[in-house]
Amino acid sequence: RIPRLSIRGDRRPDWQVSRKLLAVGGSKVLYLSAALVGVIVGAAYSLMAVSLTLMYRSTGILSFAHAAFAMVAAYLYADFGSKGWPLPVAAAVATLVTVAYGLLVERLVIRRVRAANSTMKLIATLGVLQFTVALIVLAYGSDLGVPAEPLLPARNIEMFDILVSYQQLAVVGVSVIAAAALAAFLARTKFGLAVRAVPQNAESARLMGISPVDVSRFNWALGSLLAALTGVLVAPTTFVNVGTFPLLLLKALTACLFGGLVSLPLTFVGGLVVGVVESEFQLQFSAVGANSLGVLGLVVALLVFRKTWAAEVPPEVVFPTSPGRVRRRLNEVGTATVTGLVEVIRPYRLMVFALAAFALLVLPTGSEYWAFVGARALFYVIQALSLVLLVGYSGQVSLMHGAYVGIGAFTVSFLVHGHGWPLEVAIPVAALAGVPMGALVGLPALRLSGLQFAIASLAFSGAAASWLFQQPQLSRQLPRGTLFGVDLFETRNLYLFMLPVTVAIYALVWNIRRSTYGALLLSARDSPSTVAHFGANPRRARMSAFLMASFIASLGGAFWGVLLTRFGAEMFSFGLSISLLLFTVLAGSQSLAAPVLVGLLFGVVPSLLQGEAGTEASAWPDLISGVLVVMVVASRPEGLASLLRRPRSAAAGSPHGMRDPVLARGRFARALVRPAPAVSHPNGHNGRRAEPATDAQQPIPTGSLP
Repeated sequence: RIPRLSIRGDRRPDWQVSRKLLAVGGSKVLYLSAALVGVIVGAAYSLMAVSLTLMYRSTGILSFAHAAFAMVAAYLYADFGSKGWPLPVAAAVATLVTVAYGLLVERLVIRRVRAANSTMKLIATLGVLQFTVALIVLAYGSDLGVPAEPLLPARNIEMFDILVSYQQLAVVGVSVIAAAALAAFLARTKFGLAVRAVPQNAESARLMGISPVDVSRFNWALGSLLAALTGVLVAPTTFVNVGTFPLLLLKALTACLFGGLVSLPLTFVGGLVVGVVESEFQLQFSAVGANSLGVLGLVVALLVFRKTWAAEVPPEVVFPTSPGRVRRRLNEVGTATVTGLVEVIRPYRLMVFALAAFALLVLPTGSEYWAFVGARALFYVIQALSLVLLVGYSGQVSLMHGAYVGIGAFTVSFLVHGHGWPLEVAIPVAALAGVPMGALVGLPALRLSGLQFAIASLAFSGAAASWLFQQPQLSRQLPRGTLFGVDLFETRNLYLFMLPVTVAIYALVWNIRRSTYGALLLSARDSPSTVAHFGANPRRARMSAFLMASFIASLGGAFWGVLLTRFGAEMFSFGLSISLLLFTVLAGSQSLAAPVLVGLLFGVVPSLLQGEAGTEASAWPDLISGVLVVMVVASRPEGLASLLRRPRSAAAGSPHGMRDPVLARGRFARALVRPAPAVSHPNGHNGRRAEPATDAQQPIPTGSLP
């Protein structure tokens, strides 16, 4: 007889005992039991995925903020329940507070970025998630430490010799009811038709008497309500910490791929399939993280066999409105202050550069602590350079740079600590180890848009953190040793070695931006069909960007592993990927000043603010960056680096005060508009076609053109 397997809490069934029954004819029942476990777990994925799909269909936003809503509801419910509140009251209050938080996010964040494209809206919701995680860490710590009590009676029913609790059945029931009700609401009600109409054509919907503001409020209230229900129902079945619900979001996004971000029924089924695949893989393969590997295989299969994807919802038409007097005055003061500061510093730029060089070379070598801070800042600079190349120049939103960092760190540790390789050989090999991963991830990017690729990169990142970095043969410590005969046990020596490497990478990216290849990469990002029309291959350019970005990020990860000396798989989860992406977008993903700002703002400034503070204080950089990224996306999509840009003179460029767009695109674009070659002319000219006069030489004729 198969043992009764309880799936209460985060404890998985005793598959080691159950697998012994395969030899005695119990395999069918065992796999059926595993499928039942997967359906119960997948119901939570379906509930979250249905909410995400509804949000995308109605607003055009792939919302990572839903993980924040579920997290807030779970923490509040567990906290209130531990203080003796009646559990129904605790659940109701937690849900209401979460809905109020969702409406606040809609008012302060979403409404400010509604005219942005889908990628910038995605970045804004990532900022909300990071801000919420930091707020939770400041309030409760990284782990709540108090288990949430089940909302329903602690009773079980037996299904295929598995004990299923009432709480788990409630998750399945609520997800089924929510999916059916939402599908009927969108298809059969007038307001559901309005919800679908606004993202397609906001101006026409406005003329029909539909208020886009009311529809937006409804969407975010409903989305935060469903996410809150997910958090309250799931909290008693797992450990409540800040990593639980981003992981739940990752599985829900995989379910969204089934429906193509459009179909609610397929999305619901997709969540159940993800749960079943996880459970069956965990049964078949007992290795840690086998379930994440199964989800990755499912994502790859979807990317290969699904031929069409939903088109991105166009940005909402925002009618021009006059800003308030206070906001207008603040904008004027802020712009004038930054411009004035830049103009004051400009005559003394050589002195500023000298002081910066002094700070880079002398201050970090004064003590081991500041050398560590300087090396950490250089790590952020290297990662930002990689993201500028990939996100800014190639136009692909990557959420797996944390995996690249982990590949570099674990590879150099595996080679040095496990096999005795010298650091001068192990570090370049660790950088090259990230290139195959970049090629593997770059293949889906050749046919996916930004949002679908973001989901795929999350799946790769999750599999790396949950399975690849959990392998027992990987060492988690790295004695620094020597590098080319230099003792790296002193952090100052490591910093002095990282500094010229960082400068060399910066020079490489700088030259790529100014080269013909850089212009090709930018043109392939903006108009791949035009580039293909002129005989270039935009896919090849994009793939090469992936390979270079993965090499740079893995090289930075190798240095990061040498700097830390001890690390774990949890340090390279997609939380690190989100932080690196947000830092780069905040500074300006298309500017080469952004990596320097990232290193200063998130490598040095937090150390100045918190010094020797504890773990909770380390949440302040994430808290500040979450707020700033929303402000920057709403007001300056180019990033903070755009404040340092010198205003162009009206005399420079074309006679009308505008820079020649052909000259701005670089050598590749200029090559497309080269002057015609010499030809023979019957009238005896000099062998070249006559060049037309510019606007400054002669007026434009008003008659008919020949």
